[in-house]
Amino acid sequence: MLLDWVSFRVPLASFGQEQIIRLRQLTDRIIRFCPRTGDVRYETCAWESIRSDSHQISFQVGSCDLRIQGSPARVCGDGDAVFGSGASAALDLSGCLKSMAAYASKVLEVILPQNVDAYTVTRIDVTGNLYLNGLSSVRDALRILRDCEGGRYRVSQQAGDSVYWSHLSRLRSGKAYAKGPHLEYLTSSSKYSGRVYTADELEQSNNLLRLELKLGREFFSRNDWRLMNPDFFQKQWTNYFDRMIGDSEMKNDSDVKTRIFIVAPSEGRAKSAYGCWLLIQSEGWERAQESFVRSTWYRHLKVLRDAGLGDADLSSGKVVPLRRRIFEAQVMHSWADLSNAA
Repeated sequence: MLLDWVSFRVPLASFGQEQIIRLRQLTDRIIRFCPRTGDVRYETCAWESIRSDSHQISFQVGSCDLRIQGSPARVCGDGDAVFGSGASAALDLSGCLKSMAAYASKVLEVILPQNVDAYTVTRIDVTGNLYLNGLSSVRDALRILRDCEGGRYRVSQQAGDSVYWSHLSRLRSGKAYAKGPHLEYLTSSSKYSGRVYTADELEQSNNLLRLELKLGREFFSRNDWRLMNPDFFQKQWTNYFDRMIGDSEMKNDSDVKTRIFIVAPSEGRAKSAYGCWLLIQSEGWERAQESFVRSTWYRHLKVLRDAGLGDADLSSGKVVPLRRRIFEAQVMHSWADLSNAA
């Protein structure tokens, strides 16, 4: 796993006046004005790229802070954006901030504060690469995940080999895509200037299903990033995607009734929850939800999830065929892991 994207702000009060003037001279200005009177409505600085490839580090000078965003993997180690290295691969947010700040300081020729506790984090992406047996299996998994809706999941966008959930949310959003075709697309661009991947690495990347969890501005307004360690980020990623897929021990529909009666607190609750499952199967998720009051619906869902059903199963009204393979797929942490698995 790796931290694949970080956005943060540094107060301009941390810089001297000469440095602030220099920063403002490095960026284009965007001005909105009235063409009839010439009155300026507002003026702001544009985002500027420190690198030219698609996983760049960018910056913007605001009215009271310097904003920096991009992939910490690009400035750690050899710039591997697939598995990352250093702080990126270690899920070390403080280390990522220091690496990105050091790189920005060098290129922009300004001195960013050494104490990153003064920084405000507004977004991170926690990313995992799951190993499946070939690109066809990855695409089969994506077809299942495209149908995964319910609870906190809403498929909001689909494009090629990618699926997005709640992509406009400022709290949490998810993304799944085939890493192989994406990496091939990036490296084939004439503007690409990142790490050079070997032919074997490009071929092996076709086995990777990439799952990205974005923790957005609202998440960090509720949680202090200074208290977040690698275990915290791993649990956030695991909880988001595991609930989507469900229990790997659930093999088929015949297992559902047995497991519901095992986990339900009473026989009556078990019968009611199983009836809810049958209604989902026959009428679909949305029609079934309309048949219950809110509290009863979520009480039934708790029993169904405790029995091992994931949101992918609940969305489709059946135990999805590849769920076990998706859930049990190994998370790859390096090219060596991927080579050994292949």
